[in-house]
Amino acid sequence: MSTDGTRIITFDAEAVQGIDARRRFLSQVAMAAGAVALAPMILKGHGITDLLAQGTGETEPNLSDTDILNYALTLEYLEATFYLRADSGGALPTGATVEGIDPDGGAAPGSVPGLSGVTAPSPATFSVPDYVRVVRDHEITHVLALQGALTTNALARADFSFDFGTAFDSADNFLNTALVLEDTGVTAYLGQAGNLDDTGILGTAGSILGVEAQHASTFRLLLGLPVTVEDGAFDTPRTTSEVLAAAGPFITSSPALPFP
Repeated sequence: MSTDGTRIITFDAEAVQGIDARRRFLSQVAMAAGAVALAPMILKGHGITDLLAQGTGETEPNLSDTDILNYALTLEYLEATFYLRADSGGALPTGATVEGIDPDGGAAPGSVPGLSGVTAPSPATFSVPDYVRVVRDHEITHVLALQGALTTNALARADFSFDFGTAFDSADNFLNTALVLEDTGVTAYLGQAGNLDDTGILGTAGSILGVEAQHASTFRLLLGLPVTVEDGAFDTPRTTSEVLAAAGPFITSSPALPFP
């Protein structure tokens, strides 16, 4: 749904009625184009490397609910910044500003060349740029929700700096980077779900995880990949160190995170 209530993702009903049409659709969705991978890089943020050091053993750091929420907030800051730099047009969710979400944006592009020319495979009929803006607003809303839950314990966005390299140089670069970030978010929430003590927080985290998974599935559709990782029935949770190894290349500075 868009911010004004309009459904963004729709399918042409007539196009899916025939067997041949359904087969063409499933064939396009199931095309494997290879897994998206990022080469390991040295993580520059002092807080990030501290957490990695804690998470490299066989057991995870013993994180409190507040720690886990800040861990989630770090990833949501990353995602919200990424999508805002890809699309800085239109109104933002109430309570959000460009400066608040992206204080280190500088000369952020605000748009992705070629993205308007990307179309979803038939019989999907949604606008890709419109969908990206919806995802942007979802991630910004996640930031606002986590900040509200953490109140004065929330890590400050101004203490982070993010760099997405060539992600905005082309539609293909953007879509592949979006998939990396969404998959990372899904597996991060999944990896911490069993560590939360507050069932209310667990419910909120689960609802965010579901939305992140829908984002990832849609980007897979646009890239011609299986709609789930390796076309499997189950996802794999990631440890804090695994998540930050994937997210770390985009984080150029971070605060000393309040993790053990």
